[in-house]
Amino acid sequence: METLALGLIFLGTGNFIDRPSAAPTFIATVDDPPFAIALIIIGLYVMFSCLGVLTKSVKDIIVFLLLFVWTFYLIIFAIHDFNAPVLMPKFTTIFILFIDIRILFEAFWSEP
Repeated sequence: METLALGLIFLGTGNFIDRPSAAPTFIATVDDPPFAIALIIIGLYVMFSCLGVLTKSVKDIIVFLLLFVWTFYLIIFAIHDFNAPVLMPKFTTIFILFIDIRILFEAFWSEP
């Protein structure tokens, strides 16, 4: 659900991730419409996959997709915060870290 919401936020806002002057240029492109559409597709796939029977192979695909997406955005937001004028993690970075940890806990300690 969070992946779908992030995709909708990126699609709805023009520039969700601002680019500090010292940050690499790709930081400002990860919230563009192609990335937002990919997030929406992954979010919808995960939601519809969970409606049916959740086999081990489907669970592995879901865990891989979610961990890939959220770890990618955790790294992007951490780079963004590291290059910001004030070296302090923002709420979004901490929130993404907790989402990543929650996905890991659910992957290892939940039944398919």
